[in-house]
Amino acid sequence: MQTTCNQRTDSWGGSIENRVRFPVEVTKAVAAAVGAERTAIRLSPYSSFEGMLMDEPEPTFAYLLEQLKPIGLAFLHLIEARIQGNDDSDCGGQKSVDWMVREWENVSPILIAGGFSPESAKQSVEEKYKDFDVVIVFGRYFVTNPDLVYRVREGVPLSAYDRKVFYTPKEPKGYIDYPLSQQYLQAAASA
Repeated sequence: MQTTCNQRTDSWGGSIENRVRFPVEVTKAVAAAVGAERTAIRLSPYSSFEGMLMDEPEPTFAYLLEQLKPIGLAFLHLIEARIQGNDDSDCGGQKSVDWMVREWENVSPILIAGGFSPESAKQSVEEKYKDFDVVIVFGRYFVTNPDLVYRVREGVPLSAYDRKVFYTPKEPKGYIDYPLSQQYLQAAASA
């Protein structure tokens, strides 16, 4: 959809309308097959992974959002980009999806992922997005903290993840070898 990766010159490339046509048509087809209430889309407008970030993605993604609104999606999933290639990067200086939350106009809930801590997630939901139906989601930390919900609720520090072991085939390291917190184990034993 972005000009850096969509180099087509036919009716599926070139203009914003043509480039956005593919994700809209796929989303409509899925919604028709399984129901819009069971259909969602995940967008990462500012990711530079594999060189896909174009100079100004906002007009393209604004048009895409307008085309998606009438479909009645179950939710919209947005990613705050925080990787450079395969490495984590500091979120500072990155563009934010805040404008997309406003543009979506509470059509359906929005899930946002991208390097949130329990503290920044709470601040985002309670202050930054207080007027919007927004949920902050965790991916990497959910893997490394099998008791993530308990840790967030009780203020127990999160276990760090090791990006080097992500997507290692046939290896448990980095997926199922993270322990439950002592606090969780004690609470479970006394319940």
